[in-house]
Amino acid sequence: MGKLNDFKMNIQFHATPVQPTSDNTHISTQFGKLLEPGLRKIFFETYKELPEQFPKIYNVNKSKKAKETDYGMGAFGDWIERKDELDSVAYAKLSPGLERTYTHKAFTKGFMIGRELYDDEQYRQINKFPKALARAGRAKVEKDAMLPIINGFKGEGADETAFQIYDGKALFSDNHPLLDSASVGDNLITGALNEANLKIALQCMRETLDEAGNLIQLVPDTLVVPPALEHTALELVKSTHKPGTDYNDINTLAGKLKVVVMDYLGSAVGGSDTAWFVMDSKRKELNFFWRVKPEFKHAEDFDTFVAKYRGYMRYSFGVSDWRGIVGSAGVGA
Repeated sequence: MGKLNDFKMNIQFHATPVQPTSDNTHISTQFGKLLEPGLRKIFFETYKELPEQFPKIYNVNKSKKAKETDYGMGAFGDWIERKDELDSVAYAKLSPGLERTYTHKAFTKGFMIGRELYDDEQYRQINKFPKALARAGRAKVEKDAMLPIINGFKGEGADETAFQIYDGKALFSDNHPLLDSASVGDNLITGALNEANLKIALQCMRETLDEAGNLIQLVPDTLVVPPALEHTALELVKSTHKPGTDYNDINTLAGKLKVVVMDYLGSAVGGSDTAWFVMDSKRKELNFFWRVKPEFKHAEDFDTFVAKYRGYMRYSFGVSDWRGIVGSAGVGA
């Protein structure tokens, strides 16, 4: 009996009595749930307040796997003339291409709100938190999507292998190997954005070869520039007459290209104010995969009255083919 009484006393000694509330819910739980719907709305409204830019030059896809893989392949060469009625068909095999793998990465950022901040500010400052979080997330996506283009002139040196695409070359190169031809592919030009160089870029794209060395017949329809070259680009493709001259010659570039200005290509965010690019918007192979689009959720600590809010997203991006885009690093290239 003595041992049983000692056991009961020990339980009572270590137990912590719970003070009931009217609804049996801790007030900090109410606090977090009260804030979450409003902050979620602010987050998504801010994220979408301007149209995303990167889809203007990317193929945007959804993914349900940990990674996506593209496989390249060779191309058939010229058909062979049949000399007589007994000639057999010349069968050929396509060369296996190289893998292009897109591995999705996850990104997060969050903020915390204490109960006293909520009590004292009552949304005057709290609304700024999800706005800032949404804008930072949007900027991260835009900056990342521009990296293959910004770094597209790197990759030729031994210390720049990290910038090489699937064929071991820089994205913009005049020496892309072809699987079924001794020729090489070329999507690199040099020089500033002007009428003469733009015409060279258009010709370069029209002369793009497939893996067997045959013309693909790409159709350049888009001029991609950083903000610093916006007005130059518009003058080149919008002017009725030749820009920068006193002559009445027509501008043969007028109406041929759509100008796309990408804010995150400029030097202000680590890019270049002189680089410019021509694209075939229907045939380019810049790919972006959303595994998880940006989401906004919350959790709350019971004891500290601190509510935590976080954003989460997961995606990948890259290049499956150098064809469909021609680039120049511009001045100093």
